Order: sequence, then structure tokens, then C-alpha cells
Amino acid sequence: MSAIMAAMALAQYLGRTVPYFHENSLTYSQRAHAVNIVGPMSVPEGKLISVTADAVHFLHPVFQFWIELPNGRYESSGPYSSHRHFTFTATSLGTFHVKVYAREANAPSNESLAQRERYEVESSSIPVKVTSTTQYPIQLTANEPLVRTGQAITLTAQMQTPTPLGDFFELVDLTTQQVVYRTNDVDVFSYRQIFNNSQTFVAEVVSSSNSLLMQSEPLTIDWSTKPIGTNQGHANQAGQTVSISYPSQAIVGQPITVRAIPHGFKHPVFQFWILPPNGSYESSGNYEPNSTFTFIPTVPGSWQVMVYARSQSAPSHETPAQQAIYEAKSNTHFVIVTPANS
Repeated sequence: MSAIMAAMALAQYLGRTVPYFHENSLTYSQRAHAVNIVGPMSVPEGKLISVTADAVHFLHPVFQFWIELPNGRYESSGPYSSHRHFTFTATSLGTFHVKVYAREANAPSNESLAQRERYEVESSSIPVKVTSTTQYPIQLTANEPLVRTGQAITLTAQMQTPTPLGDFFELVDLTTQQVVYRTNDVDVFSYRQIFNNSQTFVAEVVSSSNSLLMQSEPLTIDWSTKPIGTNQGHANQAGQTVSISYPSQAIVGQPITVRAIPHGFKHPVFQFWILPPNGSYESSGNYEPNSTFTFIPTVPGSWQVMVYARSQSAPSHETPAQQAIYEAKSNTHFVIVTPANS
């Protein structure tokens, strides 16, 4: 074999095994060709998303960017290009996943899949979250922020405008991470639940693809054997109720008398509670048949008053669940106490 023929045979062999655009005989994996992608973590809806490719160990790289849309469809930047920056508009809410492919500019353009693995490298995918520019100020409230085991309370979520078409207004129990109520096309909803322990809730607006758009401040419903505080009254399981008669104003040092008014009880007993301004709760003591309670305010301000009622025959050392069965509570009211010399 002549020297010329030997050289031609060697060239054909090398052409089959090593891409001719390499600057040496190392394969891509041996030379650690790679491409990285950099982009923002989140952008507002309608704004431009710009990502940048960073090629490693390439001589003359070209790039092709791919986007996975929130609905699962894919879009590309078009044919391979030497531009390492790619910009597109975030036209919908949700998370966009972006990646980039890189190859040498003189690599074959119609190669087989096996050849493509030799010529191309792929970046990891970066998520870009597109958030809503619309604000949803949500207020989440409870008619009983302090509850007892087995007691039903109502949570109300409200915002200024109804949820846009396709979005959902929902209530999430953060304690269990479960959506307990979902609706749409409303600006307010209420949800009633029986509570058996402390729970934390949040009201959210989410898109049809379940992307979070806005949420309220978390609201914790605390469990207590005796729900004292600035909350509404409640009936017991038998439907018996109690209200309280009280003066709207009083003077420091002068006695205040409040009176319980039972409804539906045959032989009720009562326990009164008061809360001084910036003070702690004080009770009238054990349950007694006396339907009135008198106390002397010592400081000016708003004093809270309330009363509990139960039948005289009810158990006296019941469990919290039994308390919800036997006890009724009045609304909490305020007595405005003014200084003696005013």
C-alpha cells in the first residue's frame, strides 16, 4: 500500500470515529463539554424573561433554547444560533421551565440520534415562576378565634373584587396541608367546621393550573376548654342560649352590675367573666344560680364582660367535649369606664 493510500484510509477511519470539528481527538465527554443556563427565579406576568447560556470547552458554540410552558407544551427559540441570550414574554401565570442545547457551529445539522449525542450537550432545566400583577387583598376572620373541642365556628374570607374567570378562591388548612373549601367568581365565602384541636388556616387565590396568586395572613384557631375573649356567643347542643345585660358606661370606683338572661334553661347556673384593659381574665368563681354579678372597675378604659350558663344538673368536671354540649355563652360586650373626675 502506498503512503498516499495509507493516509487516505487513516483519514476515513478518523472521520468515522472523531467529529472533524474537534480541535483534538478527545470526545465531548472526555473534554467535558457542557452548557449552563442562567435566568431569573420569578417575573411578573407580561414582563420579559431573559436567560443566558454559558458554554464550556466549546470553540464556536451555537445554541437552541427550549421552554416548557405551564400547560405542558414546548416551544423553541428556533434554529441553532450563536446568540447566547434568549428573551421571551411571560404571557401566562405559572412556572416556565427553560433549558438550552449547545453544539459547535460546524457540527452536522441533520445527524442521526446517535450522532446528536456526540455533538450536543444539554443544560439542566431552570424554573421561572410567573406571578400575577393583580393584587388580591384577602381578609380571613373567624367568629370564634378561641374555641373548645367539638365547637363549630365559621371562617370568612373576603377580598375587594371577585376572583377572575378561571381562578379559584380557596381555604387551606395549613395544619394538614389540605384544601378544605374551594369556590370561584366570588369575593367572599364562609366555611363552617367543627374543631377538635388548634388549627391554622390561610385563604388563597390560585390559577387554574394551581399556581398561587395571592394569600391572606395565616389565621390560627386556638383550642381552649373555655373560649373567653372578644368573640360571639354560642348555644349549647340543646339550643339553649344566654345573653347579658350590662351598662354601656361606668365610672372608676363605682360598682358595675351585669345580669345573665337565660333562654331555654329550666334551672340554670352562671359563671361571669370580665377582662380589664391591659389586664387578665377574672371570673365570678364557680357556677352559681345567682344571675347577677357586681364588680368595681379600678382603671379607665374598655372592660369586657360575658357570661356562661348551663343547667344545674350538668356534670361539673366534664371533658372539653362535654363542655360544648352543656354550656352556652353570651356575646362579649364592652363597658366604657371613665375616670372619676372626668
